[in-house]
Amino acid sequence: MAEQNKAIHKMAQRVMDGYEAVHNKQYDKGKQLLEPLLSFLHQEEKPNVTLLCYVAISQIGSKDIDNFLKTFEELQKHEPKNNKEAALKERVEKMFEELMGSLSDNLGE
Repeated sequence: MAEQNKAIHKMAQRVMDGYEAVHNKQYDKGKQLLEPLLSFLHQEEKPNVTLLCYVAISQIGSKDIDNFLKTFEELQKHEPKNNKEAALKERVEKMFEELMGSLSDNLGE
């Protein structure tokens, strides 16, 4: 039981470190810490909107556009549970709009 608690604590610490890295604009570090946890902490029947948002922000911040688009698509399937999640999701949606705008600007040249 102690080993299981230690593993849970270690995973929770990794999530917190990843969130902090994204807050500090260390997107590569945030992506490295958070992406591997998606399969454990986010499932279709138990969505984790906050984690999806932070992963998406770390992906676009580290210029991993393909994975950002995949994460964004997954994020669109889920409703935020509270105001904090709603604000995070809105921030990611604005990033998506900016990305699409810059792509269409580049294509229009």
